Amino acid sequence: MKRKVTPSQLKSTTKNVQQGLKVKNHVRVDLKAICSIDHECTGCSDLSKSCCAKYDVCVSGAELNRIIPYLSEAAKLCPHLKTEEGYANVFEEAEKGQYSIETDENDLCLFAYVDKGMIRCSLHSVEDKLDMPLGSIKPAVCILYPLTFSDKGNVLTLHDDALACACSSPRKEPSNVVSPALAKTIRHFGGKV
Repeated sequence: MKRKVTPSQLKSTTKNVQQGLKVKNHVRVDLKAICSIDHECTGCSDLSKSCCAKYDVCVSGAELNRIIPYLSEAAKLCPHLKTEEGYANVFEEAEKGQYSIETDENDLCLFAYVDKGMIRCSLHSVEDKLDMPLGSIKPAVCILYPLTFSDKGNVLTLHDDALACACSSPRKEPSNVVSPALAKTIRHFGGKV
C-alpha cells in the first residue's frame, strides 16, 4: 500500500531535504544505523516492494526545471510521457514551489519503467546514459532513499521504512562498513564515510 504523504509531512520532508542540502559541508552521518543494512538498487521485480510505487515524490521548482529538458530522453524509456502535443505534464503543484510527480493506476511513478522485469527510474537511466553526475536530473529525495535527513536537516540517517523496499536488507552481522551505494549517497549529500 502506498504511503500517502499529508501536506504537513510533505512540507517537513521537503524542508529536511532542503536544510540538508544547505548544510552540505556540515552533514553528520548516523553510521550505526546506516551500517545496519545492506543496500543496492538493481530494480524491483515486485511493485509492492518498489520505492517508485511506495511514496509520493515532490520536487522543487529548480528540480522540475532540471527534469523538463530531458523529457524527450525519459520518454524513450517511458513512452506514456509522449503526447500528440509534446509531453505529458506529470507535475501537480502540491504547495507553493513544490510539485508532486504523478503516478499511474498502480501508484507507480510516471518516470518509472520496466526493463527485463525490473522497475527502473528513467531519470536515473538518462543521467547514466548521458554520463551526467548524480542529481543532474533525478530528484534529491529519490537519490536519498533509503536515507533521510533528521528533523533539523543536519544528520543523515535511515528512513523509517528503509527495509520496506527490496533493495535493502538487514545485515546478519554487525558491521562498521557502509554499503557502497549508501556511501555514494552519503558523499553526494556532503557526508563523510
